[in-house]
Amino acid sequence: MKSTEIITLIGISLSTIVGSAALLIGIKNSKKTIYINSVTASRIRYMQDIRNSIAEFCGLFYRYNLLASDCKDLSTEKLKILESADRLKYLIQLYLNPEDKIWDTKIVNLIDSIRNELDNNPDEKIEELILISQYLLKLEWEGAKLESQKGRISDKKKQELNKKYADVYKKAKCEWLNSKHESVARKR
Repeated sequence: MKSTEIITLIGISLSTIVGSAALLIGIKNSKKTIYINSVTASRIRYMQDIRNSIAEFCGLFYRYNLLASDCKDLSTEKLKILESADRLKYLIQLYLNPEDKIWDTKIVNLIDSIRNELDNNPDEKIEELILISQYLLKLEWEGAKLESQKGRISDKKKQELNKKYADVYKKAKCEWLNSKHESVARKR
């Protein structure tokens, strides 16, 4: 073979190798982008659904409490509220992970407590439910942002993020409880 044929053959071989590598990298990046987009979209939809369900649940018990304090007997309307609240209770439970002791189990316990203690004013437990839900949603949002930037997140990074927001939530809950106690003390 002539040297020009060898050079041409080497050039074609190198072009094939570089083209194949570029194709493989493009496919890998495309799969990563598709994964990130689908996970991020699912997380955002999850956050919207759970936010709406918890808001509706809280609103139903606020309405129920108003009806309970009213001197009129509106038992049919109260029954409808309880039916809707029960449906939402189970829907919210299905959104949550029963093995998550930091967020989800506490939310389920608060929802059960609100539902089971109809004779007590639910305002304080509703406020606590809203508080913990806000921090859960913030955690999920930060996780979605991180995942959209970096792709899959390691279990260690997830745990760090979870611990960070659990600590922030605990601090916010203490501040909320302190403000509640100060408010009660001022009323006396």
